[in-house]
Amino acid sequence: MALAIATMMTSAATGTAGAAQRSGLFLCQSSVFRVANQVWIQANPPETPCTDDAKATDRQDITLFGTYRVQSSVIDARTDQKPNVLTSASPAAGDLANSSARLASIRVTGPGLLIEFGAVHADAAVTCLAGGDGLVPSFSARSTIVTLRVNGTPVVDLTGPVIIPLPVGTLRLNQTTTTATSLARHAAVWDTPFVDLILGEAKVSIAPSDGSPCRA
Repeated sequence: MALAIATMMTSAATGTAGAAQRSGLFLCQSSVFRVANQVWIQANPPETPCTDDAKATDRQDITLFGTYRVQSSVIDARTDQKPNVLTSASPAAGDLANSSARLASIRVTGPGLLIEFGAVHADAAVTCLAGGDGLVPSFSARSTIVTLRVNGTPVVDLTGPVIIPLPVGTLRLNQTTTTATSLARHAAVWDTPFVDLILGEAKVSIAPSDGSPCRA
């Protein structure tokens, strides 16, 4: 019995010693639609910590404010972390958290309004890269909108941040919100007098603010 107990204690100690310690965590989350606190098709809802997750559906049809209809097809939201378990390995270059939201098409209809998107993508990542003082987290993001028509008129400029006046509110494309420890990329935001509709949201961050998943 004493030998068994000693063996168990040795195994536990070895497991603890072998675990890689990091001073922070990756966080990640992505969603296809978000209006205030209401979300449709979301990957890794807890956000903390980041973990591999995927949600998908062929079609989504929602009604906003009892007046506007949002229809979309081939919807996919994903989150990914490398390594899958942070304590399974010591910090290394290329460790990352990634989130993405993709839609094949979106159609928004209502009184005096028709918005037609073709192929919308939003991606955000935080990656451990070599810096002057060891590994540091580096944030990156991108979003693409292949085609867009507003009330039948094609929108030509779809690169970079774009603001388009609408009969109700404004449409903001390729928007990025950053802090020292977080990044959120929005493919499109319909900013209305009532509330914002976010189409394609990808978010990544690190926690705590004084730590880093890229360092032991």
